[in-house]
Amino acid sequence: MKKEPPQETPILESNKAGLSSEKLNLVIALCAILISAASFYATYLQADAAERQVKAMTLPLIQFSHGNWDKIKQSKTLQFSLVNGGVGPAIIKNVEFKYKNKSFSSANSFYLDCCLEKEPSQKNTVNALTTPVVNTIIAGQSTLQFIEIDKVKNDITFWDKLNNERHYLTLKICYCSMLGECYVTEKNGIVDPIEYCPIKQPKSKLL
Repeated sequence: MKKEPPQETPILESNKAGLSSEKLNLVIALCAILISAASFYATYLQADAAERQVKAMTLPLIQFSHGNWDKIKQSKTLQFSLVNGGVGPAIIKNVEFKYKNKSFSSANSFYLDCCLEKEPSQKNTVNALTTPVVNTIIAGQSTLQFIEIDKVKNDITFWDKLNNERHYLTLKICYCSMLGECYVTEKNGIVDPIEYCPIKQPKSKLL
């Protein structure tokens, strides 16, 4: 009798279909996770960009400037100003006068060290128009002139010396934006972020 060849046991199609379905579900789940992660990252980037834009729109940039001529009065006048070159307003928290490796909490102390006679006299009297600086808000692209000293109204020797020595004067200024972010600057164009501006009580009136 002729022997028939052995028959192979067929693999059920249902098993193949079941295995493919599990893989498909896994792929779909992974795709969903990746899409969710990509969406979350895109949202994060968008929020970060929006925050940066808000900061840029409110960022102040305070600089110190001085001159010796009043264009309006057409007279020799020493003028000391704070200029906000940024787009956002700045709240001035404290100002420190820096002159030849010395620090002063007020303009009067600076005058006395640089330009006034050490002995009391009428020549020690400074006739200056002043504007408060601390806790003053300077709008973006605005200038606060806080000291004005007319040559005609002051001792000429003092005025001339101050006119020369002002080039050695810098201001260490600590200020904050409307968002509460604070900065300190001592040289124009160099700004360092700071957690907060320390409160300083000047020994004499800050001009």
